Amino acid sequence: MTRLILERVTFRYPATEAPALEDVSLEVKGGEVVALVGSVGAGASTLLLVAGDLAPRVVGGRLEGRVSFDGDGPRAIVLPTPWTQLSGMAFTVWDEVAFGPANLGLPRDEISRQVDQAVVRLDLEALTSRDPTTLSGGELQRVIVAGILAMRPALLLLDEPTAELDPVGARTLWKLVRTLAGEGTAIVVATSELDALPAITDRVVWLERGRVAATGPAALLASDALVVANMGTTVAAVWRAAGLPAPYPLTVAHAAQRWERR
Repeated sequence: MTRLILERVTFRYPATEAPALEDVSLEVKGGEVVALVGSVGAGASTLLLVAGDLAPRVVGGRLEGRVSFDGDGPRAIVLPTPWTQLSGMAFTVWDEVAFGPANLGLPRDEISRQVDQAVVRLDLEALTSRDPTTLSGGELQRVIVAGILAMRPALLLLDEPTAELDPVGARTLWKLVRTLAGEGTAIVVATSELDALPAITDRVVWLERGRVAATGPAALLASDALVVANMGTTVAAVWRAAGLPAPYPLTVAHAAQRWERR
């Protein structure tokens, strides 16, 4: 089974003394969606880089603690800036999506099958002949996600994956995240789109100043501590602002149920 383990991990970027992560422990198994929430600089993006074996191997810095990963496929990361993840080697969307699995040395027929499936999942059929550099930000983000999916990762790391997407595209992506987890993929997502999380996440990890401040089920997003820190769902925040008593409702449906019982 796929398993990612971070055990008492501390990480410092080059030429810095203050750790970006400090004494962080986390375990994620195949089929789980774990959401990282926190203010800017809390360490969510850094945690994804460490989990993806990019820090310190690519970005430099110093890592303490233990990071281990086991799985039947690679680990892959989607960044919030899709233009930085273009291969620069492809002149069509289809070839861009194929770049990752080709680098894994997969047979040609397997590459074609996985690319075609990823293209359908991200609704890219009409764009396969386009030059990736001519796409909009949202289109390009979907291409990057498709390229990652074509690699069949065992661990999928998502850093603000809907940053370039319109509301329809964002809803499609969140639905896909839950589908992938159902297929056994382990997923860790850092996002500020908090209202999307109750429907997709199994666990929430709240990071503050590089440390784990709290962890729990999606209901954590309706806790007083996270709402006060502006890390709760919109419904929970509105409920508290109206002076209504805790526990706060997590979603509109929860609020309606609570209101009917008043």
